[in-house]
Amino acid sequence: MASTHNGDIMNELRSLQAQVMHFKDLLAEEGERVSGEVRGRTASALNGASRKAQDVATYARDEAGTMASVVREHPAATSTALLAVGVIGGLVGYFLANASQPSRNNSHWNWR
Repeated sequence: MASTHNGDIMNELRSLQAQVMHFKDLLAEEGERVSGEVRGRTASALNGASRKAQDVATYARDEAGTMASVVREHPAATSTALLAVGVIGGLVGYFLANASQPSRNNSHWNWR
């Protein structure tokens, strides 16, 4: 009776081992499938990003060429525009610096 019981347990263990191996194989196959999909999507995304970066670089190069030709054709207007932008930037910086200074109450400042 004990040998029959041991035989049943051994059969159960073999069956469980076979099921575990089957699940392991299924997981490996699913992992390979998912990793293949991820690789494909990643390659597609990188190709799209590369094309966009090339388009942006081409656009920037074209705009820089256009700006360079405008500067060559109108140097006085360009220097006036740059001077105006510099003055406006300086004024904005001055006003922002003065607006963000803390109030000077005697209780907060101790001069020794």
